[in-house]
Amino acid sequence: MDKFSQLPEPLLLIIIANLPFKEAARNSILSKLWRRLGRSTQIVEFNERFFVKTDAAPADRAIQRLTFIDFVRHWIDNSPKTPVGTVALTFSEPENFQQFVLDCIQFCVKHVVKQLALDFSDPAWDELGYDYHESYFDLPLDVYNHRVLESLALFSCNFDADLVGNFHLLKHISLGWIALPVSLQETLLAQCRLVESLSLKKCWGMNSLDVRGNDLKLKTLVVDRCSIHYPHSFYLEAPKLNYLKFVGGDVPALTTGERSEFNFFEELDLDLSPVIDFHGSASPNSILDILPRSLVIDFHSVASPNSILDILPPSRKLTVCSYTLRVIINHTEQEPIIPSPRLTVTDLTLKTTMHHHEQLGIKFFLNCCPHLETLTIKRCPEEIYEYYVTPVLKPQEMWKGTVEVYECITRTLRMVEVKDYMGSQHELDLLSYLLTHGRIVEQLTVVTSSDEEVNGGNPEEFRLKAREFLHQVEAASPKLEITVL
Repeated sequence: MDKFSQLPEPLLLIIIANLPFKEAARNSILSKLWRRLGRSTQIVEFNERFFVKTDAAPADRAIQRLTFIDFVRHWIDNSPKTPVGTVALTFSEPENFQQFVLDCIQFCVKHVVKQLALDFSDPAWDELGYDYHESYFDLPLDVYNHRVLESLALFSCNFDADLVGNFHLLKHISLGWIALPVSLQETLLAQCRLVESLSLKKCWGMNSLDVRGNDLKLKTLVVDRCSIHYPHSFYLEAPKLNYLKFVGGDVPALTTGERSEFNFFEELDLDLSPVIDFHGSASPNSILDILPRSLVIDFHSVASPNSILDILPPSRKLTVCSYTLRVIINHTEQEPIIPSPRLTVTDLTLKTTMHHHEQLGIKFFLNCCPHLETLTIKRCPEEIYEYYVTPVLKPQEMWKGTVEVYECITRTLRMVEVKDYMGSQHELDLLSYLLTHGRIVEQLTVVTSSDEEVNGGNPEEFRLKAREFLHQVEAASPKLEITVL
């Protein structure tokens, strides 16, 4: 029985407003009621990639593209004249369809859109490399006159920084796949006085990255694989900044202004996985001298294991990748065992393949975190590392028998979560170790892998086996609750 259609329309509109646009559009075929209400969604996403398959033949892609355009035009023509909160248009090669894009812009203006995203990048472009592509589309004047915008995202779309000042309410800016020289950076921050978050992805033409301004209210800054030229300078003066994410292989030399006090950083997320060689580029210490409360480290090619510890600032949250777990301890004559520092971490996430080469690294970080309260083990795909592989003589005895019990296990650890649990022997042994010695652990949550090759195509049986194993372990904590999902 269709219970939803019996609900009053205000409740149905709330349901639709919380659905992804793709699902709201699909539901419009259910009935005339859903067709009418579906067009009242507050989040409209015109995404060409829902229709056009990148691996299709050119002739087929052209047909799929026209189908997408017809869908958008039909939606625009039949939408009620009510305000819409968010509109996102994803459409490659817009220079050949100028009128279509302008019609979409007019739709946004007429519906008093407050959050606008225009993405004209091509899905075939290399997300991981440092190549760039000229943008052939300029932001129309109608957008600059739309003064109610609070969020603006432009990808492969040129804009006039002087006119962006028309957006007196603009708080969130995302830019990608465009040239962003220093002069444009300065004008943008000077004009947008209320901006709280700035995200830059795949931007180029940057002799430096200069983030400062009078009474800058910036709280969040993301710099994702931007091409910052020599001398790799990054000037930062944002007293209210509490979240900084940097992704890229060329680590710029960071300079902070006199008014910047970063001891109150809530999170610093550094993904230096593209790093090939630090020689000839700025030292990673230059950007890691900031002392945040949380830190994400994802180094895939660091000069030596010691350099990882040299840049670890005091942190409340720490995330390390599987590569770090393998290189952090080395038993070779050239690299002696690194002494374990005492970190202030209370929330630790280990991205691991649970390979036996990573077990000593897991032990190392448990030993480093005497105040640890929450431990998350996040399984990730197996990767092959050619360097800094720690030899493990008896991996089967890593967590069994007479083993060291670390301070955090008995005194502070309360929450343990395993994501994408696969039931490997190392997982079973580690969980047994934590439960056997964790005196005050209150919650263990195990989220099993959805990969059918792992669980034999029977997820429920896989979860049942996980429950049976965990309940057989004699847990040290009387308050322990186990959840298997």
